Amino acid sequence: MAIAVSLFAAGIWLLYQLSTLPGWAPCLLAAVLAALLAQRPVWRYAAAFLAGFAWAGLHALSTLPPELPDGSERGLFDVQGRVSSLVSEHEGLARFVLDADSLATAGESWDGSWRLRLTWREAPPLLPGQPLALSVRLKHVHGFASPGAWDYEGWLIWRGIRFTGYVIPGAEVTVTQTTACCRLDRLRARLSARVDALPLSESASGIIRALTIGDRSGLSSEINELFRTTGTSHLMAISGLHIGLVAGLGLLVTTAVWRRIAPFAARVPAPVAGAVAALVLGASYAILAGMTLPTQRAMIMLAVLAVGIVRRRPGSISASVALAAFCVLCWHPPAILGAGFWLSFGAVVVIIAVMRHIDRGARMRAALGVQLALSLALWPILALFDMPAAIGAPLANIVLVPLFGFLIVPTSLLGVVLLALVPGAGAWLLGLLDPVLAWVMEGLSWIALGDGLIDLAPARDGWALLAVLICLVAVLAPRGFPMRRAVLPLLLVPWLPRQPVLEPGDFAIDVLDVGQGLSVVVRTRQHTLVFDTGPAYASGFATSRAVLLPFLSRKRVERIDRLVLSHGDLDHAGGVAQLRSGIDVLRIDSGEPERVGNDARICRGDESWQWDGVLFRYLHPPPGADEQGNNASCVLRISGRGGSVLLTGDIERKIERRLVAAAAAELASDIVIAPHHGSRSSSSAAFIDAVAPDYVVYTTGWGNRYGFPAAEVDRRWRGVGAVPLDTASAGTVSFVFDTADSVCVPTCHRVHAGRFWWHRGGSAEGCHAVSSRGRRISPERASSSSELSAKEEP
Repeated sequence: MAIAVSLFAAGIWLLYQLSTLPGWAPCLLAAVLAALLAQRPVWRYAAAFLAGFAWAGLHALSTLPPELPDGSERGLFDVQGRVSSLVSEHEGLARFVLDADSLATAGESWDGSWRLRLTWREAPPLLPGQPLALSVRLKHVHGFASPGAWDYEGWLIWRGIRFTGYVIPGAEVTVTQTTACCRLDRLRARLSARVDALPLSESASGIIRALTIGDRSGLSSEINELFRTTGTSHLMAISGLHIGLVAGLGLLVTTAVWRRIAPFAARVPAPVAGAVAALVLGASYAILAGMTLPTQRAMIMLAVLAVGIVRRRPGSISASVALAAFCVLCWHPPAILGAGFWLSFGAVVVIIAVMRHIDRGARMRAALGVQLALSLALWPILALFDMPAAIGAPLANIVLVPLFGFLIVPTSLLGVVLLALVPGAGAWLLGLLDPVLAWVMEGLSWIALGDGLIDLAPARDGWALLAVLICLVAVLAPRGFPMRRAVLPLLLVPWLPRQPVLEPGDFAIDVLDVGQGLSVVVRTRQHTLVFDTGPAYASGFATSRAVLLPFLSRKRVERIDRLVLSHGDLDHAGGVAQLRSGIDVLRIDSGEPERVGNDARICRGDESWQWDGVLFRYLHPPPGADEQGNNASCVLRISGRGGSVLLTGDIERKIERRLVAAAAAELASDIVIAPHHGSRSSSSAAFIDAVAPDYVVYTTGWGNRYGFPAAEVDRRWRGVGAVPLDTASAGTVSFVFDTADSVCVPTCHRVHAGRFWWHRGGSAEGCHAVSSRGRRISPERASSSSELSAKEEP
């Protein structure tokens, strides 16, 4: 059964790798073919694979949220609907999900069902189930399309949300009378508010709310990052671990008590009573937590086991795990895309494998063996999903898993329940957890700061995931399964080198999709330069942590040899602190060193250096310059034997004129990052003529309020034959300048590695087009031997 379920999962996985969703006809055809093949035992495994592919396709076709009308991006809509989530508030900004049943704009209206994720500044008090009539501005969900970045679009899409927006300030708002629906969600909201009002530390309050109600709004970005980097983030997400512990406690207590009541035990066996109690307690916890997708997955696993016990035919543990995985994937096929699915079932598989080889009486040995095996065996999965862990993660989990399971979670649940019934007793009980959680946070901080991270950074691709899946199947398989141990070396597949090795004179440039901002990574054979970090926001979110660091991990970059912060604006240098906390930076240059701090040096217009046969030369600011803001931006030209790139920061026409007058010949480049994101303040005709690139890359945010890139600016660049690329529609744009091939083809992550649920708005023509010169690289602009005279830096 394990093999059939694994092939069913593989079929689902294959469907989710497609950039275009097959229509109803291909999916139905695959389903019919699977049914026919299943009639013959010899083809049952092929049938399982086809069934998974067909089921995932049919599920996607029937559940993907509807689109907005054409031409309505960032449009103004009148919506009517009902609040369908807890409302989180931070610094006067309310965030919530609205289930809308009607949309209207410009004299047109549409009836249907839309889930909208909205923000509302200075909102009135809101409750789950609250009916609202609002004026909102909407746009498509649009995440960062970059290697290693979290799939924000998928996370929302598979929860039924395709559009985000905000309530228009000053617009007429109708808050109708609250109805009697959504009582459970309102109870959760009241309990969350009561916990928040207790005299607890901010971290303790946030952790208790997250562990009991599933309300993570009280967890700061620092707390989330601390749990992530110490390999303990699973403790903060209500899933199989938490529900399993609560259900297990109910099973043990009920079974023990039931056996001592003879009349009850005579009619209903104690294990059956314990299984029912476990199912009831687990379901109660899941409902209190909001029945999120992870809790639904945990409940399916628990229900499969409980039904087996009640029927008194539990069967093999391996078969039960396989059946649970099958049920989870049938209920929600996109679960296979998340780390939670793989970690949950991977953990169960590891526990089964370890317990087979440990005597039942050796409880301490079993506990230590299981925890150590989990920490080691799950590292491939953690690495595949960009989840590095501290070296001390095994020790942290050995201590914290039982601490959370037997003290913190039960006490938190009991305290929250008492808050609703006997508020004084509940407040006293939760207050006892404050020093305990403070000790936990202090210990995790010590591990994170003093122990370092292990990020094995394997090749995160389908083959690596398939190799891990085969190993899990082998562990689940019966002892007599052929080649059971021989497949275990496949765990090494994720670490096989698949990154192309750059030769001397070669370099790669990656213009990252960081929204409205700039971040560029330049790699030579042995060195890495990062030009700007992207933006950071008041909420604590920084694209350097969300996009840049995961990208560097994917490329197995262990340090940054030079970080160039073009100038001090937040959309260019906002993420420097988060970047430095995640990777070693050997040197920082900036056009405004006093503004960016961090021991930055000035980028001097007369400075150049060479790495691995690639020349780097600053063209601006000149020595002694007294510019500020945009015009202080570092301008850096990079040239190798395969071509050249010009990085311009936010310089405006004034500086462009100076560069044309002083160094017009040095401006000519194959690729240019458009100054100031394609603003009208930059990209003068003379500057464009001097650069005359094959490609111009705009770094903009989707639907940005500035209208970047400006239409007239784009026309001027096109006028010299430049092919435009925009990170908003193309995602991360990558070029490799290889001396072995004069053709340099751009790779656009949203286009070439996109998934069918990703937003495809805007034009990505440059990802396929050839420049008007009919070539990708101008060899005459590549660095000659005479140019490469700058000092080679170590």
